[in-house]
Amino acid sequence: MKGNAKTRFKDIPFASRPREKLLASGCENLSDEDLLAILLGTGSAKQNVLALSSALLKRFSLAKLAKMPSSELAGFPGVGKAKASRILAAFELGQRLFSKESFAKVVIRSTKDALMQLRDIAEKKQEYLLVFYLNARFELLQKEIVGQGSLNSMLITAKEIFAPAIATPCASIIISHNHPSGDPSPSEDDIKFTKRIHEAGEVMGIPLLDHLIVAKSDYFSFRDQK
Repeated sequence: MKGNAKTRFKDIPFASRPREKLLASGCENLSDEDLLAILLGTGSAKQNVLALSSALLKRFSLAKLAKMPSSELAGFPGVGKAKASRILAAFELGQRLFSKESFAKVVIRSTKDALMQLRDIAEKKQEYLLVFYLNARFELLQKEIVGQGSLNSMLITAKEIFAPAIATPCASIIISHNHPSGDPSPSEDDIKFTKRIHEAGEVMGIPLLDHLIVAKSDYFSFRDQK
């Protein structure tokens, strides 16, 4: 059920409430709106929590929310300091999960090595775009989710992908995303996106080693197809 400001939360069917849906079906089957609503906890006097969650996601992407200053997020109507703190804390935990300290000794020299690091997204119901940042010894310095949703809707730019590469710094990158459909064959958008990131990497001196598309039981490697 989509958030509707005029609907009182207590009038939403019990089974359609985010927390109950999570307990019944698991986190991976919830929408972004539902997950954010759980973090928000409550709505405001003017709108229920699902409507507030929907309003936030219409105004900001998940990537922007994760990097937003606490004061700005708290200033969004209906959010406030407590809700902003919970949201930013959740994003920070996610970032730490994929921090460079967690992957400092992981070496990715082959497609098989990379696939070992993609098991967590292969069966997801939504598309996730991940980037592996590698040093000159092909050690994984950082693994970062830079977008969620289909590539043509994420509108991810080369700048968003290479900004962490410059800050780390790293020697090369691998990009990857999942196809929930189960078919890892690249779409036209996938091909165009790969070409764009490859060209940007050539200019910046940070080569794109591969773009991997993973599905539940199969994968596609642009590097292997050369």
